[in-house]
Amino acid sequence: MALRELLRTLVAGIAWLVLAALLALGSAGVAAALNHTPGTASRLELTYAADTAAKPAIDGAAAQLAGLANAVDQLGVAGRDALTSLVNGDTPALQAALDAGKARLDSVNATSDALAGALAAVPYVTGHSELYLSTGLAARYDRLVKARTLVSGLADNWTVFSEQALDASAVPALLIGHDTNTAKAAREGSASHYAQALKLLDAADASMAQASALRDRLAKKADVTTLTAWLNANAAYDAALRNLYATLRDAKGHVTSAVRKAFAAEQVARQGLPKDTSGIVVIMNDIARGGLNQAVIAIDTTKGLISSVLGQGQ
Repeated sequence: MALRELLRTLVAGIAWLVLAALLALGSAGVAAALNHTPGTASRLELTYAADTAAKPAIDGAAAQLAGLANAVDQLGVAGRDALTSLVNGDTPALQAALDAGKARLDSVNATSDALAGALAAVPYVTGHSELYLSTGLAARYDRLVKARTLVSGLADNWTVFSEQALDASAVPALLIGHDTNTAKAAREGSASHYAQALKLLDAADASMAQASALRDRLAKKADVTTLTAWLNANAAYDAALRNLYATLRDAKGHVTSAVRKAFAAEQVARQGLPKDTSGIVVIMNDIARGGLNQAVIAIDTTKGLISSVLGQGQ
């Protein structure tokens, strides 16, 4: 009897252990099920209705983003055309490219506004979207929202680019105009027409002043090292030539010690002048490679980032 009772007690204990284990496993399963939030892949049925309603609208927003990428790409094309025209010294083509860029910027802004409208029309994204949409769809929507912000600085970027390009385009004419007036002044001075020579140097100085003002504005974004060297060398020569003709005028054409000194200074300053106009090409290339080129790169980078979002798929 004692053995039978002992066996009965042992069996009962084992049964309770098995039951406790089954209850524990069942509780863990319930807890795991409860931990499946609606947006996870494990409970797609909970987000099916919202996903079905939201996905077409999100697809529409993605189509708008593709249009935005194309508009930004076309803006970049206009920027590159403007740079080419600037370096080639083709001012009419430059202006045409800038006008085209302005129209394409308007297209960027219009497409961005359309994208904003498409995103606002997506259902179940206000508030706690994770309670309604699947994780993947909610993440895709968030990427589209962030992608739209990428174009926010393009308008200011293009405005600065256009202003700098137009400033740069005026530089060659001013430099050539300066050289022309200085050369005329030298001819008048050689003919002892000192008063006329000094007036022509006044005109040369005016061109230098305008070119210097443009240089100061361009210096904020572009490399103006070569331009500055050109301006400094020509300013030094103009000052020496002006002093020579003023001294000759005062000496009434006689060769005095002051005239000899002024002539020697003019000869030294002449050695510092550019040998030809090829330096203007270098100046324009420097300006284009600086801030202007960076502005176009920024546009292309924006397009690449938008395309990256589109490339992440559904």
